[in-house]
Amino acid sequence: MIRIAVCEDSIPVQAQIEDHISEMLTDCPVEVFSSGEELLSFLSREKRRFSLYLMDISLPGISGIETAAAIRERDPYALIIFITDYKEYVYEVFETLPYRFITKPIDKDIFHKAISDAVNYITDRGELFHFHVDRVQYQIPFQEIIYFESNLRRVTLHTGKEAFSFYGRLRDLSEHLNPILFVRTHASYLVNMEYIRSIRDAEVLLSTGEHIPVSRKYRPSVRDKHLEYMKWRAAQ
Repeated sequence: MIRIAVCEDSIPVQAQIEDHISEMLTDCPVEVFSSGEELLSFLSREKRRFSLYLMDISLPGISGIETAAAIRERDPYALIIFITDYKEYVYEVFETLPYRFITKPIDKDIFHKAISDAVNYITDRGELFHFHVDRVQYQIPFQEIIYFESNLRRVTLHTGKEAFSFYGRLRDLSEHLNPILFVRTHASYLVNMEYIRSIRDAEVLLSTGEHIPVSRKYRPSVRDKHLEYMKWRAAQ
């Protein structure tokens, strides 16, 4: 179930956001916080995660940017949408990997589209990849898969915490993966574009710090598909 946290100190804006969400998602749990300290205290106390955070940048006490950075350390998969009066903050929040920005005063249609896109994005990357290792079946959410690496007839699935090796071919894996999220960079590598931070001629740099080779054959398609992914992820 998708759960949403709203962090906004203005009571009228809180009410407006809640009304807009309830119009779209009738059964979606929403928690409202008036400061970053209140939100982070709740996360520490309750040990819960939210799927989506709607975060005001200008908050009393610690800023929305600082709050988002703390959230990102706890949960690399959460989506964060910043709500702000100031467009110049765009460059300051890059490291928190925001999903989108909504400027104040909040336009209802823009807000609805942002939430609809976010819900679809969460659903797509939450799909599960199924595979077997020594007759044991595993299922890993797409969002946790960083890349696949092949060597002869074996494929290694890499996540941030562990790696799984099983028999298979990358060509066959493509049929079971969301083509919007994954791109082939090399005969031996298939990468989740959520983790790509930069693309160079012969490699991609991942958010994990790893360098994945890009062969001449796949170079044009890597750039084209990553551009399509970025448009889809942050479509306005």
